Amino acid sequence: MSERLPERQGEAIRRDRPLAFRFERRRVEAFEGDTVGSALAAAGVTITGRSVTYHRPRGLSCMTGACPNCLMQVDGVSNVRACTEPVREGMRVERQNAWPSADLDVRAWSDTFSFVLPPGSSHKVLHRPRWAWPLVERSVRAKAGLGTVPTEADHRRRRRVDLHPDVLVIGAGAAGLAAAAAAGRVGASVVLLEQGHEVGGHLLGDRPGTKTRSSLVRETVDAGVRVLRDTVAFGVFGGRLVAAAGPDVLYRIRAARVIFATGSVEQSAVFPGNDLPGVMLSSAAQLLLHRFSVLPGRRAVVMTGDNLGYTTAWALKDAGASVTVVDLRAEGGWPEGFPVLSGSAIVAAHGRRRVKGVTVAPPGSTSGQKVSCDLVVIACGDAPSTNLLAQAGVPLAFDERCQAFLPVRLPERIAAVGAVAGARSAAAATVQGRLAGSEAAAALGRPVDRDEMESLRAQAATTETAGVLPPESSARSGKQFACLCMDVTAKDLTVAVAEGFDSMEHLKRYTTTTMGPCQGKACLVSSQRLCARETGRSFSETAPTTARPPWVPVELGTLAGPRRTPRKETTLHDRHVAAGAEFTWAGDWRRPHHYTSPEREVDAVRTRVGLMDVGARGKFRIEGPQAVHLLERLYPCRFVDLAVGRIRHGLMLNDEGVILDHGAVVRLGEHSFFVTVMTGDTWDPERWITWCSADAQLDARVLNVTGAFGAVNLAGPRAREVMSTLTDADVSAEAIPYLGAARIDVVGVSSLVLRIGFVGELGYEIHFPSAYGEHVWDAIMEAGATGGIQPFGMEAERILRLEKQHLLIGQDTDAGSHPLEVGLGSLVDDDLDDVSGHRALRAPPPGPVAERLVGFTASDRWLPPEGASVVRDDRWVGRVTSARRSATVGAVIGLAWVPADLAADGSRFEIRFGGSHTVGTVRAAPVYDPDGARFRS
Repeated sequence: MSERLPERQGEAIRRDRPLAFRFERRRVEAFEGDTVGSALAAAGVTITGRSVTYHRPRGLSCMTGACPNCLMQVDGVSNVRACTEPVREGMRVERQNAWPSADLDVRAWSDTFSFVLPPGSSHKVLHRPRWAWPLVERSVRAKAGLGTVPTEADHRRRRRVDLHPDVLVIGAGAAGLAAAAAAGRVGASVVLLEQGHEVGGHLLGDRPGTKTRSSLVRETVDAGVRVLRDTVAFGVFGGRLVAAAGPDVLYRIRAARVIFATGSVEQSAVFPGNDLPGVMLSSAAQLLLHRFSVLPGRRAVVMTGDNLGYTTAWALKDAGASVTVVDLRAEGGWPEGFPVLSGSAIVAAHGRRRVKGVTVAPPGSTSGQKVSCDLVVIACGDAPSTNLLAQAGVPLAFDERCQAFLPVRLPERIAAVGAVAGARSAAAATVQGRLAGSEAAAALGRPVDRDEMESLRAQAATTETAGVLPPESSARSGKQFACLCMDVTAKDLTVAVAEGFDSMEHLKRYTTTTMGPCQGKACLVSSQRLCARETGRSFSETAPTTARPPWVPVELGTLAGPRRTPRKETTLHDRHVAAGAEFTWAGDWRRPHHYTSPEREVDAVRTRVGLMDVGARGKFRIEGPQAVHLLERLYPCRFVDLAVGRIRHGLMLNDEGVILDHGAVVRLGEHSFFVTVMTGDTWDPERWITWCSADAQLDARVLNVTGAFGAVNLAGPRAREVMSTLTDADVSAEAIPYLGAARIDVVGVSSLVLRIGFVGELGYEIHFPSAYGEHVWDAIMEAGATGGIQPFGMEAERILRLEKQHLLIGQDTDAGSHPLEVGLGSLVDDDLDDVSGHRALRAPPPGPVAERLVGFTASDRWLPPEGASVVRDDRWVGRVTSARRSATVGAVIGLAWVPADLAADGSRFEIRFGGSHTVGTVRAAPVYDPDGARFRS
């Protein structure tokens, strides 16, 4: 059993600062500097969790966060790596993926009956019969989950930081520290990323390396290097953009030079029982001993293939453990001081809740000598952490000397040093790091010692040979895990290869090996070697899987970062606040959702007069000799014949004929136009308009005047009555007809007044310089007081426009909607050749239009939510895009996509969502004022 040792030199814990935290139903004592994993080990906790599929007991394995064995729930957050999570006073820690507890998990029956779940079982078994899957899905997901979704809201503030250093060094082991110090001491700005809380990498678990680590850290500090601890680089993208995640911060780093010192990940061996608690890697044993003063076992067996494993053996012996060494090498040359079983390997580990012993025999044997133990340490080699390098486009090739895939043909401005480049000792890694840092600084024009660089090149050229690797698997029967994350065994891989999945890319997807929390860190090498053996290829011929970000899991909140888009408000915002408006987001804008109730506001517009702030609507001025040509390129309709002072509605299309926007175009002069767009986010329309102008090399100027002009919509049967009191100009139907525009003074402010009827009533859209917004609003509200004027918000507007079947782009359309599908083919002229998307609109369709957007009514007993399914014969065939209750009609009204054969007037279709359903009836004409007499009045 593990135990806390007396105080030792170089330990990370502070014994003068005791802490305590809650572990399930018990209180655990710890010290500042402990991790959750080390504190639990010192408290005698053997089982740190259960495996994902078979619910086998698992214990500490790596202590570096590279395996799934210690994923726990900490303060309500799932899948926290306990081996690296610092202890905090009062924290709540629970093991996960077990019921009722990890010590006694009743779901472990799946381990006994694992024969019913062969590889690919989800493809072979669980999908048939179809009706059975809903019955077992919840049980399967509960049994095979990784933690639970947090129930408490996460209100932590995240930051997003952009950095542009001269040199970025990824990894703060011996190579990374040396590279950062070498570049920084000659004046280069250097950022050093370290995934852990402490710098030093493998030096942290190496007592002789303590002096080297201290020296390198001092050099780094003296060089002015910016060290970002607890910050992991998880992706490399085009242009050497490195994405890194720190505590509640997302770093986007573009450096002139990038040095990868990502080190290596120690690998386990494959034999029956290799996942038992008490079987761990030498890195874990070294860290527990030297950093946390925890002895992980009293009777240890250390399996190794080179002399580096004896370092761990001596450390365990010095701490009071009895040690037996199993050396894979048959020849002599190993250090003395231990019982050594040479030319042998561990062929099986025994025990139920913790390892109790091992069987040792020559590779290929099924029986051998039994050795009693409570700790098994695997020291059989590392795998270079090349994932980030591969993401950067660096090719990998197999190195026979190192028995690993290493980077070759490094691109310009990228370097790889240390274990990731094949170095196996701290001395070699330090030399490579100093050389790479000096070369990076020299390339940036910093003064460096050329003679020193030549000396470093000579030292860096020395080669080191890897030790003997363990067998791909044992000849003994029993579960031998190649992938601890997903419970994939050597037998699973054998069966999968026999079924034709004979490459790592295929095996990954069929068996899920390397797809778990470790993303291949702890299992890729063992899976590769097993794949090679089963396919008759060599290790070097078995390529690893494609590297993709993220290399480590990153919280979605960190990826999202803060909302950097500025919050936009119209100049009338304070008036809406004073009127008691409830606000909602509309793109980047805060707009009134309602003031009193949407129903009262709809009634005011339909029976009296209403006023709405539409200043967030996008507005453009387009002028120039070829302004007409530009508009006819943007919209599939004629503008050359549009008279001055008249308005034409148009659909803005992209090159595929897909609708981008629906707005009004006003002709102000021969070469001058005023254009409105529906969306408040004008970036996309502006980019498209300017691109089309530049692409066609047109003499037309485009100016975004959204912020310069405010706008209100005065609508309702009494709108003309109110409007006539605001201006001396003639606002009659003859002077300003429907789809007419006029420049007039409104309450003393020069304005552009448009006659449009989006809400289905007589309406005047008044555009004015935004500085006069409050003055215009107050004057209109005062003038309309006797007529019962009511401000109305976006919710009332949605009800009003649905009664007229007016669609919203992006709400009722998607990235593939074209005019014919939404019933707006009348806005498309057939004789335009240069309009965007004309080829797509004219191309002969592969068949009849499959679906159409239609208006519908339904019983008002249930309001289907937007996104509810349209079904036929119990199959999904469409969706509801908008739906509201209409007091005017006395029913639910809305828009929906339905199959073309259901689009005829009067057709009925079923709508479902959850356990509710209703029947919709297609309405070809608007349900309110279908002839448009009211807004044309």
